[in-house]
Amino acid sequence: MSLRRSIITSALAIAVATSFALPAAAQFFGQPPPYTPEPGARDLKATLFNWAWHMGMLRGQAEPELVATLEYQAEGTVQIDGQACALTGYRISANYRIPGYRTQIDCTLPDGQSHSNIETISGTYSWDEDIPGAELVPGEGAATPRPAALEERLIRLWASPHGAPKAAIAAAAGVPASQSFAWNPAELLDERAAAGVEPMTTLEWQGDRAVLTFPLPGIAGATATATLDETFLPESVVVTHADNTTEFLYGDFQDFNNPLHRIEALYAGTIVERQNGEVVRELQTTLTEVGQVYVVVPVPDSVRAAAGN
Repeated sequence: MSLRRSIITSALAIAVATSFALPAAAQFFGQPPPYTPEPGARDLKATLFNWAWHMGMLRGQAEPELVATLEYQAEGTVQIDGQACALTGYRISANYRIPGYRTQIDCTLPDGQSHSNIETISGTYSWDEDIPGAELVPGEGAATPRPAALEERLIRLWASPHGAPKAAIAAAAGVPASQSFAWNPAELLDERAAAGVEPMTTLEWQGDRAVLTFPLPGIAGATATATLDETFLPESVVVTHADNTTEFLYGDFQDFNNPLHRIEALYAGTIVERQNGEVVRELQTTLTEVGQVYVVVPVPDSVRAAAGN
């Protein structure tokens, strides 16, 4: 861990420090040595810390978790009305603190027809757009409310390679995911344990695989089970909610940032999503931007009105 601890990533640290006050534990100078799990430690605190650390989500001298946003591009296929649609463009712009994202999908169906859509969520709102930011400027684009898609889209966010460790740490600390951001996970868990908080994340070991189970934020009754490999990277996240099971399989973790901005921040190179056993998305990552990218997802007035707000 010494190499990464010798690097302070200015693109992450400066953007956060200038936007809001960090917890005292996350200040970058004059602090005590960072928490280091004992070799072979298998307790919950060590496992959650190692998960986030090996993903490259802990940045700076005090190692707070500082991944607020993600820009992601991929190729592959998605299912549209039961048909495999070959991607010609796939881009996610996510903000984990709202939480919200836009997923821009352009693909070609087997009959040669083109399909385009922008799947969008922000907080408790879900809608589709025909252009990014539809209706935010009057007369430009159309936003279509999709309230029934909210839970499916939140599952994609919180079971993602970044979302799952965020959700697991927040559940272990008994705080909303937005409040665990910018904390060193070990220090957050120690503080919450001292306050008498019982973790809602559980851990068991299956050989050299850690298996963590935790609730997903914003989805009542949804439970995720993440299986980590021997290097603490997620192999799978399986979400059960009511009668539905959504499975995400992850592999080929690399730093997919621009070659001029690689910061040992890993993301899954392959992603397979199954809903009740059926493959609905197969993605191969081509590019990421992990850090403090500016991502906002304002809710159009028509979407608020459709929700009665």
